[in-house]
Amino acid sequence: MEYKIIGASMQSLNINLSDGESIFSDSGKLLSKSSNIKMTPRLVGGVIGALERKVTGATAMLTQFKSDGDGSISVSGVLPGKIKHITLGEGQEFIAEAYAFLACDTSIKFSMQTIGLGAAFLGGAGLILQKFVGPGDVFIHIVGDILEYDLDGTLDLDVDPGHIAGFDATLKYKIHFVDNIRTAMFGGVGLFLANFNGSGRVILHSVSRHKLSTELVLDGEENLKNKK
Repeated sequence: MEYKIIGASMQSLNINLSDGESIFSDSGKLLSKSSNIKMTPRLVGGVIGALERKVTGATAMLTQFKSDGDGSISVSGVLPGKIKHITLGEGQEFIAEAYAFLACDTSIKFSMQTIGLGAAFLGGAGLILQKFVGPGDVFIHIVGDILEYDLDGTLDLDVDPGHIAGFDATLKYKIHFVDNIRTAMFGGVGLFLANFNGSGRVILHSVSRHKLSTELVLDGEENLKNKK
């Protein structure tokens, strides 16, 4: 599989497939494909795997693209942003925000990763994250710009949960209340922060998907009111 990430602030992913090669992509992310590439809905991980994905807020079924001869496909996210390539070795695990998944090798295995209730309901992050297990390549979509931190175990990292795109499973992850109620009420960061410690990488959206979606909806409603 050969790939190219195209664009600057609103990137798309182009993947070239050789004869017989195939990939999985999240449903609804296709831009274009060669006519010789067959699309097939797949229950990755069986019924249980589909239910797990549905719980995360992602689509229950993935789309498998298989090439009959050489061909190419293009996929992208639904919000302005960039694409991050994650390479996983045998048994290596990466955890991602539910809506971040874009595409991956068919060798990648999917499962769920639960997080704290506080982050789910008050922090702007989903209750269930997706875990990807290698070997293979995974592509995730980042809203806004990509912010990446490499932790070496000396200092912890606190993050607004709504900005989490993904992180290595080698990191320990917990939800904690902000410093005090005054900070929660007037600091503009919400009630909870996510704390990472250990060694590994943390990848963030520079823009919260949840907040951006909310602002777009509110802006759309305001425009409709002004037209009436």
